[in-house]
Amino acid sequence: MEIEIEEFKNYLMFERRYSPHTVKAYCIDLEEYADYCQKNYQVNSLGEVEQKKIRQWLMTLRMEGLNVVSINRKISAIRSFYKWMLRNDMILRSPALGLRNLKKPRKLPEFVPADKMEQMLDGNLFDGSNFGERDKLIIELFYDTGIRETELINIKCRDLDPARLTLNIKGKGGKTRMVPISEQLCKRLLSMITEPDNYLFRTPKGAKMYPKLVYRIVHKYLEQTNAVSQNSPHTLRHSFATAMLNNGAPLEAIKELLGHANLSATQIYTHTSYEKLNKIYKQAHPRA
Repeated sequence: MEIEIEEFKNYLMFERRYSPHTVKAYCIDLEEYADYCQKNYQVNSLGEVEQKKIRQWLMTLRMEGLNVVSINRKISAIRSFYKWMLRNDMILRSPALGLRNLKKPRKLPEFVPADKMEQMLDGNLFDGSNFGERDKLIIELFYDTGIRETELINIKCRDLDPARLTLNIKGKGGKTRMVPISEQLCKRLLSMITEPDNYLFRTPKGAKMYPKLVYRIVHKYLEQTNAVSQNSPHTLRHSFATAMLNNGAPLEAIKELLGHANLSATQIYTHTSYEKLNKIYKQAHPRA
């Protein structure tokens, strides 16, 4: 098996011209794999190994706590190795055929807890100037509706409907949706209204807002809450969705409000709520 790995190493280096780092990593992975197969199955060649034995090795690594990224690299090394063996007529069929990478766990979205948001919006962070009022409205609109950064930038004065207390939002792919707003927020947004074709939020020179400016505004205030590491408009979108879910809103309704194409994109917020429930359970139940 050592000779097989050495020949494969030369193939990667001189024919495929892989980087030294990749070659070294693949060879270490294959040596670990070969060692496992030799100890557990007493094989003389890696070409003798069946796929179920490869899967058993991968399962052992997972149970030992190896992360998904490292395991997927080992799978890549094994697939490449058996492809090389097949091309050189060393095996009739690759045991790695159909072997798929493990799915990476989705990173849970960061969000600002509702109490922190209330403290920020009810506090003295925003001054009484026109810019202070504009900044507060931007923060509130993100948190109260869950709209995206580009959606906020593209809101025009005509998109506000005071009679229905809604905003007409142009989302991804040109799709539009009606987003409800509170009466109080609507009244304050009305103070921003100029000509129907004008953008609702504008720069000091009257031009359309741009992403970097919106990001700077949100970052300026969110970082003062010390609640999250990502102080971005998207964090406020996550905060909106999490607050809605924690207060009993159906997942389907949150999907529509966020403008998600399918429910799977919205379901990530259930993990955040389950974490909260789990924490409450452990704190409250005597046997938790």
